[in-house]
Amino acid sequence: MLEPRRIARNVLVRVEQGGAFANRALDAALSEAGALDPRDVALATELTYGTLRRQVLIDHVLAHFSKRKLSELEPETRALLRLGAHQLLHLRVPEHAALHETVELAKEVHRGRAVPYVNAVLRALARGKTNVFIPPASVDPAGHLSLTESFPRWIVESLLAERSFDETQALLSAHNRTAPLNLRVNRLQADRTQVEHALKAELDLDALPTRWSPAGLALDATAPARLLRPESGRWQAQDEGAQLVGYFAAPVPGTTVLDACAAPGGKSCHLAELMEDRGHLDALDVHPGRMRDIVDAAERLELSIVHAQLADATLPLTFQPPGGYDAILVDAPCTGLGTVRRHPELKTKRVPEDVSRLAELQARLLDRLAGALSPGGTLTYAVCTFTREEGPAQVERFLARHRDFARAPPPAGPVDFSALTDAKGDLVLDPHRHGTDGFYATRLRRRP
Repeated sequence: MLEPRRIARNVLVRVEQGGAFANRALDAALSEAGALDPRDVALATELTYGTLRRQVLIDHVLAHFSKRKLSELEPETRALLRLGAHQLLHLRVPEHAALHETVELAKEVHRGRAVPYVNAVLRALARGKTNVFIPPASVDPAGHLSLTESFPRWIVESLLAERSFDETQALLSAHNRTAPLNLRVNRLQADRTQVEHALKAELDLDALPTRWSPAGLALDATAPARLLRPESGRWQAQDEGAQLVGYFAAPVPGTTVLDACAAPGGKSCHLAELMEDRGHLDALDVHPGRMRDIVDAAERLELSIVHAQLADATLPLTFQPPGGYDAILVDAPCTGLGTVRRHPELKTKRVPEDVSRLAELQARLLDRLAGALSPGGTLTYAVCTFTREEGPAQVERFLARHRDFARAPPPAGPVDFSALTDAKGDLVLDPHRHGTDGFYATRLRRRP
């Protein structure tokens, strides 16, 4: 079964070298491969995501058996070693098959120069993998969790500074599990039961109502990719946690709303649905290439109030209403660490400096958009990460700078936020407690 391993190798190289998201790179690679046996698709998917999820541990193990630093190897060779190691350490692949298939792939790159090295390292790993040292939790809690849960040490240390060892372990473990595919039902076109029955009748897919979102459906992660961009406007793919952010913002029908960092448009469309497609919603983004995603999503869902605007929200807005917006959602650019179930490559792509860099951008966005909100209006700030610097600490700094703002309580409505919010009323979602991606959100009201 060389083809699924070849696909996984190519995706890993693209992710590392080109900065591609693994899900998009894998979808493209599977499409280019043409008709594949479902077992090959499943293996390529497991090899890709499994290697990325366990890369921290895999690199730690490989360092014991490689005479050269992994960083000094060519990307293709590094990807092959990681693929082979993942099979030897974590999968029920016969040892001889893992070694043979990886060496065969090595013959395809750099005229086979890497074959002896790949073969030697993986054979040494196969013989000595049980002798790799992992520090006990009693001696080095952060080092232990970093390797057993395969997260960079700096991330583990930041979590342990805020949470207990057991909760940190549960959180990291949950982030290593495969996330379900969630759909948000467009309740202006159908109700959840109708879509549930349609998925079964039209696609033979079983869907279950989500636990928290009244518009959500959960499907197995292996559901077909065409669900992400269906011809029908009855649903949109969106994690349950992202759906809850829309309910938390609680826009009112007939009002004027701004979604300040809108692409690809999932939250904008949800806000418009909650507004019953009445009022005006500016969906703003700074990236020209992503504006089409917003427009396409709104057109498919038949939402007329969504107006895509190309602009930088850190600068004055030329199109805002004279009295300001009634409500603003700032779904700010962030480290995205709350989404590593879906994007495991973020574990090793992110560095500590990213947190401070993005926190500075978030502060600039909040300061600028504070003036675009009408007195008495509500600004909802959200990030899909679990770092304190980008979440609660960011909000506390904002409130210290803007004395005309205060926290607003969670909204009343179709979602019971009592089990989803902390003592301050902020939305705090974690996969180990709620089954969603990791999110933080707060509602801020500008005093009249």
